[in-house]
Amino acid sequence: MFVELLDVVFNRKVAPIFCLDEGTFIKIFSYLSLKDLMRASQVCRFWYRLSFDLLLWKSTDLRRFCNSLNDSTKFQALANTRLGNKISYIDLSGFVLSEESLRVLATRCKKLRVLKMRSATFTQNYHRTSDKDYVLFPKHLECLDIRFSHGSPSVYRAIGKELKHVKWLGLCDAFFQTLIADESLETTIDSMEHLRKLDLSHCLTLKDTVLALFARCRNLEVLSVRRCSFLTGAFIDNFLGSCKVLKTLILDGISLDDETMQRVTWRSASLKHLELGWCRFITQTGLQSAVTQIAKIQSLEYLGLCAIGEEKALTDHILLELGVSLSRWRSRTLKSLNVSRSRALTQDGVAEFRRSCSFVEMLDTTDCPAVRKSTKKDQRKLDDFEKDQIYEKIPSTNITISECYNKIYRRRNGSISATQFARSKYVLETPL
Repeated sequence: MFVELLDVVFNRKVAPIFCLDEGTFIKIFSYLSLKDLMRASQVCRFWYRLSFDLLLWKSTDLRRFCNSLNDSTKFQALANTRLGNKISYIDLSGFVLSEESLRVLATRCKKLRVLKMRSATFTQNYHRTSDKDYVLFPKHLECLDIRFSHGSPSVYRAIGKELKHVKWLGLCDAFFQTLIADESLETTIDSMEHLRKLDLSHCLTLKDTVLALFARCRNLEVLSVRRCSFLTGAFIDNFLGSCKVLKTLILDGISLDDETMQRVTWRSASLKHLELGWCRFITQTGLQSAVTQIAKIQSLEYLGLCAIGEEKALTDHILLELGVSLSRWRSRTLKSLNVSRSRALTQDGVAEFRRSCSFVEMLDTTDCPAVRKSTKKDQRKLDDFEKDQIYEKIPSTNITISECYNKIYRRRNGSISATQFARSKYVLETPL
């Protein structure tokens, strides 16, 4: 390759790659990562000019450059020269952003729709007395993520005024503290008519009375309050009653107890995904009464009970009670059940549940000490038995036995790793 390049230079020939038109180059560059695009810009002046075409910067992830761009002057220069009017997506997670940098972003990137600033630090780099409206923030955002961020309260005041069009939203403690102190939180929530997905994970100071205000967002489909330890669950009924299209409710790690679990009217819910893992105040009594009600949710596809009640609440009896209730109410939509890290479960209880609820495709029993993993010998016996059943289910077909097997028996047998489960289609992390 090097010899060919020398031949091109000394014989003054033009390499075929440089004969392409600008539109083709930009199409090729659109498939490159940001790092490779920067490398391509160093080849020649022609490639440098094309690599910074605004068509290539509509979607930009700058996380890896947060250290070099933390200087507000450099970031503002980038926003003025490269980001421009055509950019619609940008990820600034981990950045240190001054109020002036946000002003430049708001004025230069008017077509910005997705803005991610997880773990960002907002700084105030000039002196002001009482001018709270000085900070500008991008308008017309549809997705905003400021989880785990902190810094200047004036930034959060500016954010609160620009959430009218937001559909996906991730918030942090500093946002709530600022707007509650200004008594403007209710007004801000009332303006969010288009909100679909709300992620408040790890908001450690969030309380039920504050969260209940979001029940006014009638179009809410996803609510995640993962690890919000001050929440007791008193808000659940408000959301189930007001948000009729709520499909995903993630409650793992909150201070949910037996009394609250029993008080919730689960039957009227239209949930598809319900996560109750790591709720340590739930006991066997509360869980047993709750699973019979949860089984009445006709649309439920995923149920998470990982490490519930400090890993002691879920027993064989309760698991089988869940299976009986599912059969009684003919709730066969449940496809995935996470019972990992449950110390009271045994192999016999899990096997009995599998026999009675064969429609559950994925049963995660990872880190259940009394539940052994299926050995190869056990798996061969199970395979032979199920293949015999296939002949009875599909006596005359033109497809192979393996195709029949894959079509009918899709459920996983034995424990699966947490990584496999996290990568499955039932993962509950929001698009943020």
